Amino acid sequence: MRRGWVLALASLTIVLVVVDLTAVTIALPDIRSDLRASLPEVQWVVDAYALTLAAVLLPAGVLADRYGRRRLLAVGVSVFTLASLACALAPTAPLLDLARGVQGLGASALYGTTTPLIASVYPEGPERGKALGIFSAVSGLAMTLGPVVGGALTGTFGWRAIFLINLPIGAFVLVALRQRVAESRGRGHLDPPGTVLVAAALFAIIPALIHDLPWLLVVGLVLLVAFVAVERRAAEPMIDFGLFRNGVFAVGSGTTLLMLAALLGAFTYLTLYVQGPLHTSPVEAGTRFLAFSVAAVIGPVAIGRVLHRWPMGVLIAAGPALIALALLVMSVPAADPWTPIMFGLFLGGLGLGAGNVVANQVGLTAPMDRVGMATGVVNTVKQVGTAVGVALLAAPYRAGVTSMLLVAAGLALAGALLPVALVRRAAGQKV
Repeated sequence: MRRGWVLALASLTIVLVVVDLTAVTIALPDIRSDLRASLPEVQWVVDAYALTLAAVLLPAGVLADRYGRRRLLAVGVSVFTLASLACALAPTAPLLDLARGVQGLGASALYGTTTPLIASVYPEGPERGKALGIFSAVSGLAMTLGPVVGGALTGTFGWRAIFLINLPIGAFVLVALRQRVAESRGRGHLDPPGTVLVAAALFAIIPALIHDLPWLLVVGLVLLVAFVAVERRAAEPMIDFGLFRNGVFAVGSGTTLLMLAALLGAFTYLTLYVQGPLHTSPVEAGTRFLAFSVAAVIGPVAIGRVLHRWPMGVLIAAGPALIALALLVMSVPAADPWTPIMFGLFLGGLGLGAGNVVANQVGLTAPMDRVGMATGVVNTVKQVGTAVGVALLAAPYRAGVTSMLLVAAGLALAGALLPVALVRRAAGQKV
């Protein structure tokens, strides 16, 4: 019973994180009108949440290892819920942006503790694979339903309802955590200089990539180099760089970055293409993209069933290989452009769903007492990968959607080829 509660509560908290990331985008016009906000202020409603979430993922995982995963999850839910109330009551756009930033801090604790908590109660083997498959399927479904939920709540009750709905859910999770979930902890050390440097680096790198700001990217990379230097000299470093000597972890992290850069970067421009040159309405585009959403739920369940039967190298390659095929299919000229796009959307959803499950498993290859830190690294890589894809695919898209899709397919194929060395070295090895 306790296992079931852990999986259910982990899934519910990840729904909170993902829905609040996607649902708000639908409400932005209403928010702008109601609060008389400028365009940059409205953009920060999304960016403040996404940036604080990404920047604090790694420290959150380390804190979970050190002080307890259930404890940090409870703190994260408390911060997230109170910040949701502040968002709902915000009288001005700047105060809403500030509350969204605090909400992102809480979300980082939710994101950074759920996978380690699942691993703490499901032993390595088929049961853990099925649990991770269900968890990732729920996450994919939440990403799909976010805009639908946001639209329904905004249209019926107003945009503030998007945040108010989090209050009873957060209260339920807090009570259930205390009564149904045992504490789980490992070992971790939060190095204050390293924490500040890595957060500042990500705060610079991610917007620099998305908004094409070379000077800010240089600042971010300098801060990242400084972070590595500080951590290598620290008596108790926040990151165990020895993890990257583990081929599965190093290759899996690199593949995850390339996979998300390829697919989510391409989707940023694909949505512009279908609503621009293809003259598709937002409603029709959303309906057609359901093929991707359905596949993103099927993929995790399917890969979860073989997660501990296939060699890890094959598993790591499966997601990006499907994504590369999906992008190539979408680039094929056709009398009706939607025919290859729909088929590609389905394949891409399968690939992303499968790839996310494997990425979670990659984080769990670390020793159990450091999985919070390891999954924090993998989750941070996901955020950076998306930003890298948006930046890299901008120029190819200006040359044409086919060029963009082919470049994206090349990125995904590179991700699929990275694990070849693992397959050769450990052919037949099961995980």
